This record gives sequence, structure tokens and C-alpha cells, in this order.
Amino acid sequence: MVGASLALADATWIPDSTWHVVDYSDKIGHGEADFSQAVDNLLSWRAHRAARVRVKGEPTVGETVQLYFGPTVSPCRIISVERSPQRVALVYGTMYGHIECGEEAFIIERNSADDVIGRCVAFSRHSWWLARVFSTPARYVQWWATRRYVRGMAP
Repeated sequence: MVGASLALADATWIPDSTWHVVDYSDKIGHGEADFSQAVDNLLSWRAHRAARVRVKGEPTVGETVQLYFGPTVSPCRIISVERSPQRVALVYGTMYGHIECGEEAFIIERNSADDVIGRCVAFSRHSWWLARVFSTPARYVQWWATRRYVRGMAP
């Protein structure tokens, strides 16, 4: 289901047990200026650079981007980019050749207290046999990167 990571974030869809789910959020700022800077950090790929992931391509719906992490190159397609005064979300899905099979949403929201919350929500399965063999270290890297993405959203 394309776009399912946003449904997962909104608690309107729950994947079956064959999928690994990651959902991490943290307060990254307060007010309009912090929200604007966090959005810029996300859409300029600075949040990804905080996780040592270099991205080639634009965050435009339908665009194929390449994620470079260590010796790996992982293609993803931008599924959606949502913008509202209270929420911005960037979603991409993995493509053939990615280490994982799945989807990830990067969300920045302003809550009723005007706090800025960064969030990453993903569901995935290992695609590469090496990731399956080293499942525990692969999941640790995913956990580490997810937290770094959110930290990288912060102003």
C-alpha cells in the first residue's frame, strides 16, 4: 500500500507481523521560526546528512532519489510531500536495489503548545541476504539512523 507509512503514523493502518516497524519522535523546537528551519532541514536533506546519509535527487513527488550510506547505494521514490501550516511530511518508498523493502515518513508537526515535533515512521523488511544474516546489527543501524534523522531536523 503506497503511502502506508502516513497511515501508520496516523494509527489508521497497522502492518502484519512480517514487517518491522520503527516510530520515533522528539521535541525539536518551539514556534514558527523553529518549525520553518526544521522543514528546511528536512527538505534540503540536512536531516539525512545528520545520519551520515547523502541523498542525490530532489524531494519532489515521483522523483527517484539515491541514498548513499557507507558503501551502499539505495534507491527510493518520493511518494508524497505534504505541507500545511502545522505539518510537513516527506514520504519515500524503497525500490529494487535498496537494502530494505518498505516505506518511511519524515514528519514535522507543531502541536497545540506550539512545540515542534520531529518524527520518523517506517515499516520494512530486509531485502539483501546480508541484512537478513546480520539482522540484529542491521536493525540497530536503522534505530540509530532514525534518531539521527530526527535530531537532524532540529534547528
